[in-house]
Amino acid sequence: MSSATFVLPPQADSVHSARSFATGTLTGWKLAELSENMELVVSELATNAFRHGLRLAETRAKEPIRLSLLRRDGLVACALNDPGSGFPTLRDPSPLDIGGLGLHIVESLSLRWGWAPLAPYGKIVWAVLR
Repeated sequence: MSSATFVLPPQADSVHSARSFATGTLTGWKLAELSENMELVVSELATNAFRHGLRLAETRAKEPIRLSLLRRDGLVACALNDPGSGFPTLRDPSPLDIGGLGLHIVESLSLRWGWAPLAPYGKIVWAVLR
């Protein structure tokens, strides 16, 4: 098993940096064929972590968001943790809504995805790709 972790600073280009980290890690693991889908999944999960996780946890905003990639055989899990207490849910946006499809993208590109609360606060959201 291999793993790599990246701490996302609370700044505008962090989602781009997270995608670059994921692509570089997968290339190093000789799994570049997963890069395109992983970039999309990481982008959606990181965006949600910043948009919802940090906003809902303003008093704990100094806590970092971490992206971890775990590799075992041909499977790669990405996991993002944030200090927010809200949990991710699939929305059913109307055709005119802007946004709201991120977790649908994650669901369509991953074998499985989910989330779990972290003690004493926060959560981890994960997805597994092959």
